[in-house]
Amino acid sequence: MKLINQFTIWYLGISVIVLLIGGVLIFYKLESEIDFEQGKELERQLDNYARRMEFMDNPARLKKDRLEIRELPLEAELIPFQVNDTLAWHEPLEQVERQVKAGRSYLINGRHFYMSTYNIMIESDDITETVVQTMITIFLLLLVFIVVTSRLVSKKILRPFHQSLHKINDFTFKENAPLEFEPSRIEEFEKLHEFLRKMSLRLLSDYKIVKEFSENLSHEIQTPIAITSGKLELLLNSSISNQQAKWIAAAYQSTQKMSKTVQSLATLAKLENQEFEGTQRLDLSRLVQKSLAGYEELITIKNIALHQTIIPAIQIEMHPTMAEMLVDNLLSNAIKHNQSPGYIHIEVTENRLAIRNPGHQPKNDVSEFLERFKKGNPSGDSIGLGLSIVQQICRIHGLTLDYQFCEGEHRICIELQNCIRM
Repeated sequence: MKLINQFTIWYLGISVIVLLIGGVLIFYKLESEIDFEQGKELERQLDNYARRMEFMDNPARLKKDRLEIRELPLEAELIPFQVNDTLAWHEPLEQVERQVKAGRSYLINGRHFYMSTYNIMIESDDITETVVQTMITIFLLLLVFIVVTSRLVSKKILRPFHQSLHKINDFTFKENAPLEFEPSRIEEFEKLHEFLRKMSLRLLSDYKIVKEFSENLSHEIQTPIAITSGKLELLLNSSISNQQAKWIAAAYQSTQKMSKTVQSLATLAKLENQEFEGTQRLDLSRLVQKSLAGYEELITIKNIALHQTIIPAIQIEMHPTMAEMLVDNLLSNAIKHNQSPGYIHIEVTENRLAIRNPGHQPKNDVSEFLERFKKGNPSGDSIGLGLSIVQQICRIHGLTLDYQFCEGEHRICIELQNCIRM
C-alpha cells in the first residue's frame, strides 16, 4: 500500500472517531440548549400574561387553549417556576404528543393566581436525525476534501522522496559515483539524503577494495595454476611409473578444478555487481541449438540420448554473455549429472525453458544445489557453482527458476517472460 493511501486511511479513521464523539457532544448540548430556551420562552409568556392580568377586572377572559389560570388561597406560598413534561392534544398533528409544560404562581392585585402553559417538545429523535444528517454531510465533505487535497499536496511534499527512490534505483557500482540528491526544505528528507550519500560512499569504497582484491587474487592464482598445469603435463609425457602417473593426473585435475572455481567465482561476482549491463533481443532457440552442437561429442561419448522440443525463433531480452552462460551451465549440469546410458529432454517454448535428465537420488533437498558450493556428490568433479550462476542470472532478469527431483529425474524449468516467437 502506498504511503499516501495509509495517511488518507488514518486521517479518515481519526476523523470518524472525532465526528462520532463530536456528534454525541453536539446532541446533548443541543438538547439542553433547546430545553433551556423552551423553558425561558414559556416563562416569558407567563410573565407577560401576569402583567396583562394586572389591568383586567376578570382574569378568566385571558384563558386560552394553552393557558390555564387557577386562583389559589392568598395565604398559600408562591409556587416557583417549574418545567416538566406532559401529554396533550396537538391540533395540527391531530394526536396526543409529548409537550413541555411550565407554570408558576403570581400575586396580582391582592389575589394569588397559578398560571401554566405548554408547547410542543422537540423530541430526541428529531435532534438525533438532525445531528446524524449534519455529521454525515460533514464527513462526506471531509472525505472528498482529504482525498483530493492529499493527492495534490502529497505530490508536492513527497516529490523529494520519489526523486530519492529513483536515484537509489539507478545507483550502480559501475558508474563509481556516490548518490547526490537535490536540496529539500524538509528536515527528515535532508537527514535521509545525508545518510544515503555517506552509505553510497562507503559502499563504493568497499566495492572497490573487494573488486581489486578479487581481480588481483584471480590474476595471481591463474598464473601459478597455468605453470603448475604445464609442468604436470610435461611430467605425464615423461617416463614415470603408473602410480606416479595417477598422482600427477590427480594433481592436474585439481589444478583444473581450481581454475574453474576461480573463473566461476569471478563470474558470480560480476553478476552480483551488475557488471553485465544492457540487454538485447536474442534467438533463444538458436542459442540452445548452438550450445547443443558444442556438447555433441561429449553427449555421444557418455551414451546420452537427446530429445528436443525446440520451437524455432523464440526471442528473449537478455545480455548475450549471460544468455550463453545460462544455457551452457544448464546443459553442462544435465550432462555431468546424467547416467550412462541416459537421456536429456530439452524443451524451448514461448513460456519456458525446461531440461530433464535421469540421475541418482540426492541426499539433500535439491533447492540447496542453487546455493554456492552445494552439490549432490561431494566427491564428484563438479565445483557446485553452475546452478548458482543460473540462479543469479534468473534473478537479474526477473525469471522464475524451479528445480525438482521427481520420478528419478532432475527437472529444471525456467519460466520465461516477455518472450515472443518471430
